[in-house]
Amino acid sequence: MNELPFQDNSDWQKTLQRLSYIREQEDYSIANVDFIRESLLSSDERIRGGAALAAAGCLFEQHIIDLLTTIAEEDDTAPVRKAAIDSLRGVIEEGMEQGLEDEDFEPEDMEEWEEFQTETLHQEYLQVKDLMLGILQNEEDDLDVRELALFNLSSLGFSEYIRYWISEFFESPHQSSQIAAVKSMGKYPFYWENELENIIDPKTAKPLLMEAINASYSSESSLLAARIENLLASSKPDADVICYSLPTLANINLTEDLGELLQEFSLHPDEKVQQAAKAAIEVFTKKSFDRYLHDELGMDDVDM
Repeated sequence: MNELPFQDNSDWQKTLQRLSYIREQEDYSIANVDFIRESLLSSDERIRGGAALAAAGCLFEQHIIDLLTTIAEEDDTAPVRKAAIDSLRGVIEEGMEQGLEDEDFEPEDMEEWEEFQTETLHQEYLQVKDLMLGILQNEEDDLDVRELALFNLSSLGFSEYIRYWISEFFESPHQSSQIAAVKSMGKYPFYWENELENIIDPKTAKPLLMEAINASYSSESSLLAARIENLLASSKPDADVICYSLPTLANINLTEDLGELLQEFSLHPDEKVQQAAKAAIEVFTKKSFDRYLHDELGMDDVDM
């Protein structure tokens, strides 16, 4: 990595504190963006890592994506690479939101951007997408780095090619790769109903089980809802599993007597389960009201 000759790395803690403050407060003033830009070029890996995380909030400022791409490709420290790769996910997500993968995409159809020209986003999107694909395909790269690249590309999970890689990681003997795959399934869970159904079982390892429940959140699947119900009906379900299950059931909203079930868990002795149940009740109430407006009043534009 290139080092800024004028940057003093002797007090790295103060630098990290400032980077953390910028990130937490989302204070991306011109001076702070300049500070992030300089810190991305630091010789201190701790500072580069902190700057890479903070850069997620100013991706489209001048040179930020190029610097993060260089770190993601060339940095000698895996955690720093991962921080850069994680932040670059925002480019993929913005590109998807702007319709860059639509078959009939035309640059003039994009929303107006004040910060930069729309053509620049298209170029940067392709740059980051190619970077992620290259990392994903490189079997000699660190496995956890490839897993992160897979999740970054999960917004493209409608693509047969990305689904191929999700399947490859899902079939891996490494639990971390299986978790990355299941997490990626959550973007388009209707493609993966059978796989998620098989995972949602009391015998499944807890980290993988919770990820599968979370991936089912937007599935609209009565089958997956029934599997989650069975979990809750099992003997003494784990509190963390309950906390993941309740909002997913509320969002799917296809469970008979769901309101009563959520009310029952709102009286659970574990406080975090109570909180999860109350949050799920709010989701359930909104879903039920929206469905009433749609079914009874014919309001097709209701957000359901």
